Amino acid sequence: MHGSRSGSTAPQTPQALHNEFVGTANYAVGQVDGLGWNATIGDDEISVHMAYSVWGWNARGASDDFLGVEFAQAREDWAVTDGQVRAFCWFFMQARKVWPGLAMYFPTHADLDGTPIYGGITDGKTDVFRKYSPESVALRGRIAQRFSDLGYQ
Repeated sequence: MHGSRSGSTAPQTPQALHNEFVGTANYAVGQVDGLGWNATIGDDEISVHMAYSVWGWNARGASDDFLGVEFAQAREDWAVTDGQVRAFCWFFMQARKVWPGLAMYFPTHADLDGTPIYGGITDGKTDVFRKYSPESVALRGRIAQRFSDLGYQ
């Protein structure tokens, strides 16, 4: 899980979140530097950029172990909304149709930064939230709760 991190100075409003989503989705479609992620996640909206069967390059050595999503999140202080959790869970359930064994393990980019699977390199990533932060733990808990509410395992 990544945060788009445009650095927009706008306060987080529904319109600003939608604008961040559109800008990030457009950026993904126009990528020329080899970066790629499967979907951009907005507030109850999603833009799928590559087939679920394709792995993008988005987290160094961990890129082929996880499908990559980019949450519309201009800065770390922007909360991940309930609508983004719903959209992410929908994305994951669709991906599981292609990858039935895809683990329900959702590390953030920051969590992977500096780990052996990442390549041992430390880039100082803070997305979606800082490494091992309470916000990251809470986000994974919200995702797990959504799946539980849906009866999905």
